[in-house]
Amino acid sequence: MKKKILAAVFTDNMVFQRDKAVKLFGNVAAGRQVTIDFNSRTVSATADDNGYWETELAPMSAAPNLSLTAVCGEDKVVLNNIAIGEVWLAGGQSNMEFVISSCTDWDRVKDVKDRDFNVRFFYTPKFAYVTDEYYEAFDNAHWQLADDEGFKDWSAIGYLFAEKLSKDLGVTIGIIGCNWGGTSASCWMSREAITADDETRIYMDEFDERNKDIPLDVQRKDYDEYVVYDTAWNERSQKLFSEHPDTDWFEAQKIIGECKWPGPINNYNPFRPTGQYWQMIRKISPYTLRGFIYYQGENDDMRPRMYDRLLTNLIRLWRKDWEDESLTFIITQLPMHKYSGSPDFKNWPILREAQMHVFDTVANTGIAVIPDCGQYNEIHPVNKGPVGYRLALQAEYKPYGLIDEEDAFGPVYTHKEIHGNVIETFFKHCKGGLVLKGEPEYYEIAGADKIFHPADIKVKDSSIEFSSGNVKEPVYARYCWSNYCTPTLFGANGLAASPFRTDMNDELDTNIGSDVMQQNLET
Repeated sequence: MKKKILAAVFTDNMVFQRDKAVKLFGNVAAGRQVTIDFNSRTVSATADDNGYWETELAPMSAAPNLSLTAVCGEDKVVLNNIAIGEVWLAGGQSNMEFVISSCTDWDRVKDVKDRDFNVRFFYTPKFAYVTDEYYEAFDNAHWQLADDEGFKDWSAIGYLFAEKLSKDLGVTIGIIGCNWGGTSASCWMSREAITADDETRIYMDEFDERNKDIPLDVQRKDYDEYVVYDTAWNERSQKLFSEHPDTDWFEAQKIIGECKWPGPINNYNPFRPTGQYWQMIRKISPYTLRGFIYYQGENDDMRPRMYDRLLTNLIRLWRKDWEDESLTFIITQLPMHKYSGSPDFKNWPILREAQMHVFDTVANTGIAVIPDCGQYNEIHPVNKGPVGYRLALQAEYKPYGLIDEEDAFGPVYTHKEIHGNVIETFFKHCKGGLVLKGEPEYYEIAGADKIFHPADIKVKDSSIEFSSGNVKEPVYARYCWSNYCTPTLFGANGLAASPFRTDMNDELDTNIGSDVMQQNLET
């Protein structure tokens, strides 16, 4: 019944955003009037020619256990146990989707009594095109409480982020999970947003060129055949890795056959550009939020130099869809990752650099730096606790103002000075000094020839001196410039320093992309 008046995201147990005008919306017959009663307030709206209606409630303070009544003609919907608190959307790909029951924190929260009941969760059904199952899934979607059976499938990062916020803010936190493993940022954007930028339009241009002469029925057949292959391949893969867990990725494909994921990128493939935008993001917007937490980038590592444009445009689009330029957007900087046997293409440090650049240049953004949270040979690290915690620290700095900047960040590189044969790198966010944990590896230095050598370092209060007997006239320095290595630089607050390089033109070969990576994989 609620679907006849209110959008799918409005259900029992939902959380409304406090201290902001709360948007209400849905679909009814064109021209019909909808009246909403909530918390001693009454608002009305008339559906447009497409049946869409929208109105809003004036800002309200945090409150528990409220009811909402929506009336349209003879139809009436009553929703109960509504809280007013803080609402965040948890977006991205598989590491944001990663469920709490597979996380190292599961032992702590698997008993119902140990969970935070001031956290609630709405999971956006995963669809990339409209089917009968699509409508059924959204009809059944609902806000969940921490004692629901579905808790085990909540986003681990989403819950752990909200758990800290609920305790520190003292209000109910609502998390809207809107994520899908294996997705590019382009999957979460509109065609117009992708093609408006001369750099990022290649995502759409390649898709169009690939499919322009292929009839839709042939595209469907191609994708269906791939699904059959992929299902059988996954069964072989699970069997192989359960019996031989140390098998590396490339050896596995020699044994069980080529992994053809993600299959033909056509109009039936969920991983196509725009795939999740209309059927997921636009099913939620403009539900009133405080902001977004976002963990994504792994599937854009073939074009790492373009990622700052892609992510910047995604942020702009989502804020436009929510009609709120002030929405906080907290980026999760990628951790360390490399598969056993895989070359280090050094494309992930470029992605991390791009994420930091977006943080530096786009207003109302935060960044959780997690280089120490990676897991070798595993793209889905199981310890999500530090990730949720650091995302929460970012939120508690901005927008909430509970902590100061120095408590929210580890050391971040700012600039360099060259003194003879020494490069001195300077940092902000190092109150209490810089802390070295373990042997000082992955500090490198190079001259004008751009050939890097391991550096000797001297750690000072807010700077590090790099030098090497092999580099008489240094020009470049960098730290943890690798897809996978062990970070050793931290702040006194325990937060890891962000990997960095002093100059973006320090590479001998700047052609890091899909062609070079594929050539390496084939040799």
